[in-house]
Amino acid sequence: MMNRTMKDGVVLGTTLLVIHSFASFLVFLYCHVNTEGQSVFAYFLFFILDAPTVPLAFEIEGKIGLLTSLTDSWTALWYYGHQGVNLRAFILTALFGGLHWFAIGNLMSYTIGWIQQRLKLNRQPA
Repeated sequence: MMNRTMKDGVVLGTTLLVIHSFASFLVFLYCHVNTEGQSVFAYFLFFILDAPTVPLAFEIEGKIGLLTSLTDSWTALWYYGHQGVNLRAFILTALFGGLHWFAIGNLMSYTIGWIQQRLKLNRQPA
């Protein structure tokens, strides 16, 4: 059984994860509809908001290339030259950025709960 602080952390973390994933999906759709290859630069905002996890994920993916075969096969199906990069960026930002914000939500909830508990203890009469 989870205590109140843990439940609040999961709820806040999940909420931030869903909001972040939805924003990442909107950028994915923007890049998918836009036919310019440079539209994937819209993902650069996630490099700032999700630092250091998303830039680190992109760096590791650049060295390992784990998603390359998946995104290249998807690109062949859709016949858009830049869509493999778009899909790869979406997967990395949604997954690692979402986990980043889930952890931030948990940490924020724990910190707020700790502060409330400390204030409650200080208000009790002696």
